[in-house]
This record gives sequence, C-alpha cells and structure tokens, in this order.
Amino acid sequence: MNRFSVSDKLLKSLNCFFILLDDGLKVKTANSKYSHIASLAFQPGTLFTNYFSEKYQEKLALAFASAQKEIDCVTVVTAPIELEKDIITIKWSVCCIRDEDETLQGMELLGIQSKLSPKESESDGESPKSLFENTSQPFFSFDLSGNLTNANKAFADLLSYTCEDLAGTSLLSYAIDTDVPALKSLAADALAGKSLEYKFGLLDKKGRKVAVKIVNTPRIENGTFVGVNAYVKKPSVKVQTEKPFSRDERRLNLILGRLKKILDSSLDMICAIDENGKFTYVSAACKEILGFSAKEFIGKSFLDYVHEEDAESSTSASINIKNGIGTTNFENRFYRKDGSIAHLVWSSKWEETDKRFYSIARDATEKKLSEANLIASEEKYKILFYHHSVPIYIYDTESLMFLEVNDAAIRQYGYTRDEFLTMNFKDILADEETDRDSDSLAQEDFPEQLPKELWIHKKKNGESFYAEISSNRIEYLGKQAKLVLSIDRTEQTIAEQELRKSNERITFLSQATFDAIWDWDLQTNKITWNEGVSKMFDLADPAEATKFNWWSSNLHPEDKERVEQKISYHLENLIPRWEDEYRMRAGNTYKYINDRGYIIFNEQNKPVRMIGAMQDLTERKSHEIMLQNLNNSLEKRATELAESNTELERFAYVASHDLQEPLRMVSSFLQLLEKRYKDKLDNKAHEYINYAVDGAERMKRLILDLLEYSRVNSSKAEVEEVDLNEVLNDLMVTYKNLLHETNGTIKAQTLPVIKGNKTQILQLFQNLVGNACKYRKNETPPVIDISYEEEQSFYKFAISDNGIGIDPRFFHKIFIIFQRLHNRDEYSGTGIGLAICKKIVDKHGGKIWVASTMGEGSTFYFTLPKSK
Repeated sequence: MNRFSVSDKLLKSLNCFFILLDDGLKVKTANSKYSHIASLAFQPGTLFTNYFSEKYQEKLALAFASAQKEIDCVTVVTAPIELEKDIITIKWSVCCIRDEDETLQGMELLGIQSKLSPKESESDGESPKSLFENTSQPFFSFDLSGNLTNANKAFADLLSYTCEDLAGTSLLSYAIDTDVPALKSLAADALAGKSLEYKFGLLDKKGRKVAVKIVNTPRIENGTFVGVNAYVKKPSVKVQTEKPFSRDERRLNLILGRLKKILDSSLDMICAIDENGKFTYVSAACKEILGFSAKEFIGKSFLDYVHEEDAESSTSASINIKNGIGTTNFENRFYRKDGSIAHLVWSSKWEETDKRFYSIARDATEKKLSEANLIASEEKYKILFYHHSVPIYIYDTESLMFLEVNDAAIRQYGYTRDEFLTMNFKDILADEETDRDSDSLAQEDFPEQLPKELWIHKKKNGESFYAEISSNRIEYLGKQAKLVLSIDRTEQTIAEQELRKSNERITFLSQATFDAIWDWDLQTNKITWNEGVSKMFDLADPAEATKFNWWSSNLHPEDKERVEQKISYHLENLIPRWEDEYRMRAGNTYKYINDRGYIIFNEQNKPVRMIGAMQDLTERKSHEIMLQNLNNSLEKRATELAESNTELERFAYVASHDLQEPLRMVSSFLQLLEKRYKDKLDNKAHEYINYAVDGAERMKRLILDLLEYSRVNSSKAEVEEVDLNEVLNDLMVTYKNLLHETNGTIKAQTLPVIKGNKTQILQLFQNLVGNACKYRKNETPPVIDISYEEEQSFYKFAISDNGIGIDPRFFHKIFIIFQRLHNRDEYSGTGIGLAICKKIVDKHGGKIWVASTMGEGSTFYFTLPKSK
C-alpha cells in the first residue's frame, strides 16, 4: 500500500463536499457525501458564491483572491450553508488549479462540517508520567546524590538498557571520565535556575560512546528542591532529496496537506485502527475530545482507553464490523487524559485490503449529560410530586378518572393508590356538592391555571372536610388532564365561620347592651357610636356624639386634662390598652364613667384606629360611697371594741389577782377557827367549816384558772424554737405518779421543732394530756397516743385517749370558758382548761377541734405553723 492510501481511505470515509470550479468560480463538478443533506445540490454552471448569504460572499471572494496569489497555496475559510430547516457551518479548503504555464484553470474545494464557535483548545502541557512513558524523546531524572529516579524507555534504548536496569543507579557511572565534572554541574545549575544545553559522552551497555545533548530543569516537590529532570535533544536531521519534487508530487503533497487540514478541522475524531486494535492514525480532534495528542494515541490499543464496563461490548462491536456487519451510532465510554469520562458515538467500517478499521467518533458527552440531567430532573419532579406534603392528584378532564396521586393525597383521603386509579373525581365529592356546577371539571376551554375554589370533599371513612382546590392544565400520558392541589382548610373555614358568627353576635350585642361602644378613626378623627350612647347621656340627637369635640367638651373640668394626657401617652408610646375612670356630663349632672379602649396599629406600627366601650358607674359609685361610709363606721366600732376588750382583759387580770387575797384570808381564818375551837364545836359546825373551806379552795382554783386565761390573751409571749420532744419529756415527769397510780401509758412518735412560746405550748399539751387522764373509764388504765402529720405550711397534731368520750352535741361548748359537761362530784375542774387550749392555739395561728365517740374515747386535733 502506498504512503497516501490511508489518507485516501479516510477521505472516502468522510462526509464531505468535493467541488471543482472554473476560473470564473462557477461550478463544474460537485459531489456531496453528506447523506443527511438532501435538499442541497450545487448545480453546474452556477456561481459558487450564490449559495451563501451576502455576509459571506465577500469573505469567500477574499479567500479565493488570497489563494490565487501564490503557487500551490491552500486557504481555509469558514462559511455556513442555509438549508430548508437548518444551518450547517462548513470549513472550506481552497486550492488553485494551474496549467504548465502556471495559468489559473480553476479551483478545487473540500468542505467538512465545523463548529460555529469552537471551544478553546486545552493546554498542550503533558504530565511528567505521560512524557516519561509515551514520548519518544529520551527523558530521565536523578536525585541530589546523582542516582537515577526515573528513566523512560527512549533513554533506556539509547544506552541499550531496560528501564529496570537503570533504576537507582548513579548517572555518573555511565559518564566518560572527562565529562564527570561537567555532569556534576547539572544539579547546581538546575538549583540556580539555569536551564542550559550540555554536551556529554555516555557509555551504553556495550561500552560504546553515545554523544548526547542534555537540557536540565530543577525537580521541586512540596516546595523543596529534590533533584533534576532532564531530556536528551535529538539531533536535527536535514533530509537531502535526491531530486526536486515533480509537479505531480508537489500537487499530491498539496492535496495531502489540504486533506490533513480538512481532517484536523473536523469536530469529530477521525482515526484508523489496525486489526490488532491499535491506532495508526488519529485526527487532531482527539485533543479537544479526550485531551490526548494524536501522537500519544499512535501504536496504542483502543481498549487501553475504553471504560472497563464497555470493553466487552466494544470488542464485540469490532468483531461485527470486521465480519461485515455495519455499525453506526455505537456508544461507549473513553477515559480522558485527566481521568474524566467521555461518551463517544462511533461510525466505523472495516477495509479488508488495508486490514484496518476507518472510524469516526463524535463526542456525545454533553448530550449524555443533558439526558442524565433530564432523567435526574424528571426523577426530582417525581420525588417532589410523590413526597410533597400537600395532597396532589391528576385526573383526565374527559373521563374525570384519576391518573396519578401522591402519598399525601393517599393519607388525606384514606384510599390506596390502586383504589384511587379506579375512581373518578366525583367520587371524592361530598353529597352536598352534587348540585354544584361542575362544568369546570369537564374537558372544555379553561385557562392554564384556575382560581382557587373551596369544595367539600369526603374521605373513605365518610368524614367530610373543606378542601381548597388549585388546578393547572397539563398533558399527562398523552391526555388532557388537570393537576390539582388539595389543601385541608377545615380548621380555617370553621374559624372564619365562627368569626362571622362572632361579628354578628358583637353587632347584636352592641345593639342590646346599655354600654356606649365607640370606634375612633385616628386618621380622619371620625367617631362612630352605637345606640347606647344616646341612652347613657340622654341625647335627643345621636348625631351630636359623632362630632369630634363632643366627647372632650363634656368631660368634667377636673378630669379633662388627666384623661386627655393619658390617651396621648398611650398613643405616643404605642401602648395598645387604655382604661380610665372619669366624670362626663349627662344633661344637668355628671355621670361616673369607666372607659376602656384598644389601639390598632398598621404595618408601620402607627396607630390608625381605637375602639372601646363606656360603662356607666354612677349607681355603683353611689353604692361604693355608702359602703365606704359603712366601712368607716365599722372600723370605728371595731376600734372601740378592741379598746373595750383590752380593758376587760386588764380588769379580769386585776380582779382575779386581787380576789386571791381575801380568799386566802377566809380560808386561813376558817382553818384557824376549826383548829382552835375543835373540841367546842359539834359535828354540824365542822361540816359547815369544811363546806366553807372547800368553797374557798374552789373559788381560788377558779380565780387561778381565770388569771391563767387572761394571761394567755393579754401577755405578749416570747417566740422561740420549741422542741416538742423536750415538752414531751416534761409531760412524762409531770404525770409520772398519776400514770403509775392508774397504770396508764403515753405513746408518742418523734415530734418536730416549731416556733412558739414554750410555756404556752407546754400548758397546751399538759391540759390535753391531763384531761385524758382525768376523764378515764373506771377500772380501765388510760392509754394516751400523741402523733402528728406534716402538711405544706403547718403540722397537724392529734392527742387520742381511750376515755369516756364526749357527746357530739357538746362539741361546740367544750372550748367556751366555764362550760362544764359533768357535776363537780363526778369530775373536778372549772371548765377553763379547754378554753385556755383554744386561746393558745389561736395565739399561735392554728386551729383546734375534737372528734369523739361516747364510751370509746376522744381525739383532740390542733394545728401549729411550721418553723420558718
């Protein structure tokens, strides 16, 4: 096969235009390989520039003129062709045809589709790895010790070694002795930033001298100088042709050059692949599509770049093509130089004579990305539809059958998705909606988006609710449909209905109430009133109250300034609630008014309205004055009673104290009389004396108890911490002999510490325990139980006994002074003990009461505040 066969085969495999023009630029012959351009044909005899718009005719004329200036010149120009339904951009290559006298005979044109706005080409820079592994230029690197760290195959072949042989060896070991000092200067020069050309002699594996020219650059890693990168310059070889090219050879070279320009101008990657799957030719488009240069592809297998998942299908496709099964639009993925993925669409043909595949690959990455984005977008819309929190469904506007529903609609209505898809829209309408105009449901002309409507819908369980419907017209599954959003507005609708009822009630209330209800527009100073204002102020004409100055002019002079200043203060300081009491003229008198108002603000927080109600307090004020007079009278009477009680208590104390002296004298003289005249008095006289002495003693005890009672009430007892367990110990000592004589017992739990007067608390417990011992049952040992319970702010004590008990009829009498329930012959006492107990408990801020059953015993309860 000659050296032009590959290019010729490629030219034949391309979709391109080949046009021959005469010297007047009219079409002589035209051939189009663009199978998809059926509407365009270059007719012989027509001026070539007529196929282009005026904008490009001048551009083509200049290109033709440029091509005629020099011999064998190729000019490239881009001009679009307008088709019936499309515009394609063609890159035209122009070549002149001349005879032996160099006279212009015509022009040849080759056209291939190009981009209108080509992308900027990527950087030609190659990574060190690619340079070392793929380039034919000998490269090597060595560290600061002079040891080789990298050497590519081209450098190893130069010295007849393998890359593995050279790895880690010293570069100086291959240098000629006279060149060792200069070779050592490579690292110093690289560190100094010098990139120079050095000539050295290196020894190959057989000891032969290899003359080289080396250019060095520093190798930097993480900002640190770690070694030197270097490459060996190949000597430039000038090829001396044996004889000058002939005219035909020059013309052939010109056509090949023009063909290469056409191939390289293609947006698609054009390539030839041998039967082993290795690239033998690649157009320049591979740089833009995959980032590799054409040289990097030559000799490499296409499977080296195919994505692993597409390797098997790509191999199968190549077998099918080789077996004569034409393959177009075959897709696979290639790795770009930067590691990213490119989607390629291939059109390929096997040429048996050349044993090669001739292929064109189009970059479909953006298309695939768009398709992926479209799929992702559709998936997002599906997710948005199915998982949206608002119930959404789609129904056919002709049959009203549901076509799709989302999860929220399923939850709201209670039907499954399968159940929904067997129903129509009317199945979810409540019974009361059956008579409603439903023309909007049918497939008639309606706008893209319908206004919101409120419908009553029903759920599967029969429950009805208010649904706010928003509809949009869409096409779904090839049908005219509506997409509907259904929002449950039951709570809002009921609230609005209640608000309307409330407003109606307020209106009726304002008509029925005796209060004067007012509404003050702060922007217009207009005031409106209900009918109550006429009744309250005896107005003959209610229109009088609508005058702005009516209210302020009828305020009592003593209240006017205060009330107006208070309202102004609320308005200026944005305090919404205002209330005041004042007097206002009503006919010939003044009424007491309680007035309450609420200030309404706009969005700028400016007061715009104030509403309120007046209440007539005149009658209540009259009652308050009467009640105040009565309270003053009662307070005066209470003061007088307090003073009287104080005097009585003082008198009781003095009287009881002073009465003891004559009683002691009577008792003493009676006893002295009995002792002196004992033998002279008869039994009757002794009996009388005993009566008199006993009466004096009882009178003495009564006076002492009365004195004790007055002391509890009048004395200012000292308050201290009282440990009731110590009080209990004193009781045990006091009643030790009595308990021994009666075989009685006192049971008590551990008692708390309280605040109080210790003497009075001891007296309280002594009186209650003493009564329990006194009023015991005959022949029954007394058992006394002392306990307590803790409440939030006080202690509740209980002293229980198993004595004779108390008739419930007398519970109210036992705590009254001098009230006795038994004869003196049965039980001794003055009837003051329990009255003293009540006084002590009252003084300490507590209460005392009794619970008892006749014949079973009694329990006295009392409370004392906790120690604070």
